[in-house]
Amino acid sequence: MGELDGWKHCPVCAAEIAPADGAVECSNCGFVTFAHSVPTGSAVVDDGEGRVLLSRRAHDPFAGMWDLPGGFLEEGEPPLDCVRRELREEAGIELVDERLLGIWMDRYEYKRRLVATLNIYYAARFAGGTLEPADDVSELRWFAPDEVPLDELAFGHIPEVLSAARGNENP
Repeated sequence: MGELDGWKHCPVCAAEIAPADGAVECSNCGFVTFAHSVPTGSAVVDDGEGRVLLSRRAHDPFAGMWDLPGGFLEEGEPPLDCVRRELREEAGIELVDERLLGIWMDRYEYKRRLVATLNIYYAARFAGGTLEPADDVSELRWFAPDEVPLDELAFGHIPEVLSAARGNENP
């Protein structure tokens, strides 16, 4: 089920509506909205010894699987600010030397809703703090490149992100 699938009433005037082609337009009040990908901000954090930080997801989707730390952007929040906030909230750490790594698309189903995500990744170095899981994270761990549990990663694009962070073209 996509973002607008299942919408039956206009959120402004409650008139009946019918989503079509990824959009909704209310003929009663003129309200218009479009389906869109939801932006996230995450980081490939290096510890200075070549290891990367992975976080074990505490909740669905993919509870118990490993992920790169990050989360959804708040309304109007710049992606890098999101990454810094999420790493403080989820891991208790600060970052330095952040650089945009790239953008990857993905989807996941959450509570019967198929969410398309626009995943913005930064490469960064650990700058300090006490590594402690919190918020949506049950565990944090540093992994050497050959120790990353590829069969336990939450999202299919993560191997590509890790490969890009190492400067490789292929995962």
